[in-house]
Amino acid sequence: MSFKNSVVALAAIAMLGTVGASQAYAATPQCGVFDDNSGTITVTTQGRQFSFSQLLNEGRLSGRGPQFGCWNEIGRSPDIRDTLMYAYRVTDPNGQSIEFGPYGIQAGGFGSGSIALNANQVGTWRVEYLTVRRDNYAKASIGSTTFTLTP
Repeated sequence: MSFKNSVVALAAIAMLGTVGASQAYAATPQCGVFDDNSGTITVTTQGRQFSFSQLLNEGRLSGRGPQFGCWNEIGRSPDIRDTLMYAYRVTDPNGQSIEFGPYGIQAGGFGSGSIALNANQVGTWRVEYLTVRRDNYAKASIGSTTFTLTP
């Protein structure tokens, strides 16, 4: 984990209350094609640029099997999973944002979600991950990334 991610993780925990700073993990969110049906994340493709037509032709936008989306490692500790949930906010190239969650952190310490795309939304997208306290729903950003969608 980089120093920047360590600082972000510690800041998120400081904002949200005590969870045990040594257990925190805030990796940089990733985007790509993954499958999380088995309780772990199996990454097929990750990157920063994706072709809409290729994702569509490969069935990665169908809702079945490996899908296009985002994931982030949040924390494997049961204390973290018992105290925090996660949400993610997706901002399209037109600046429209939608927030998804909160969801429980998966047993492997990950939070993941698919991203709905259409051919009219080419350009740069932003995905931001948030932790959400279970007791009061307070939110804190733990990282973001961007990706570019091409036709």
